[in-house]
Amino acid sequence: GCLLTRWGCPFSCTYCASSKLMPGLQSRSPEQVVKEILYWHQKFGIQDFAFYDDALLIQPSGHILPILQEIIRLGLACRFHTPNALHVKEIDEETANVLFQAGVKTLRLGLETADERMQIESGGKVSNRDFQRAVRALKKAGFAGEEIGVYLLAGMPGQRIEEVKESLAYVREAGARPRIVEYSPIP
Repeated sequence: GCLLTRWGCPFSCTYCASSKLMPGLQSRSPEQVVKEILYWHQKFGIQDFAFYDDALLIQPSGHILPILQEIIRLGLACRFHTPNALHVKEIDEETANVLFQAGVKTLRLGLETADERMQIESGGKVSNRDFQRAVRALKKAGFAGEEIGVYLLAGMPGQRIEEVKESLAYVREAGARPRIVEYSPIP
């Protein structure tokens, strides 16, 4: 099942149109989201749910953590997937443990580039230090390195092929799995 628990994103990354398409950030209540998961799971036997939020982990203690903690409490045998990138600054040990215990199986982090200059110029949403901390927390929680997918953009304006190669090596060195995403400008 596809889940959308939030609309919009508080960031204005230069490579993303989310903040222009849906300004601000609006969230459904955790109770509503759990009710929806229960409905699809109990009525139709759905076990796999994908979160398609652009900002799923923003303010986790008021949003995704209560959702997943209730799933854990209920003992639902579900698998969760995060095909849209998760915000690495919000992944600490508590969040990583809840993600693992709730049954998140497809994990995608948004790094986009390991080039610190490009990180700042594209909006400053992530840093290499935040990324390293998140990967350590996820591994400590029980995720294997190959389960930690990391999105890297290729083809951004002014981006050098060497920068993409360096970012690939950086993610591999951190013990995670790089996933190249082609930058596609939309006028």
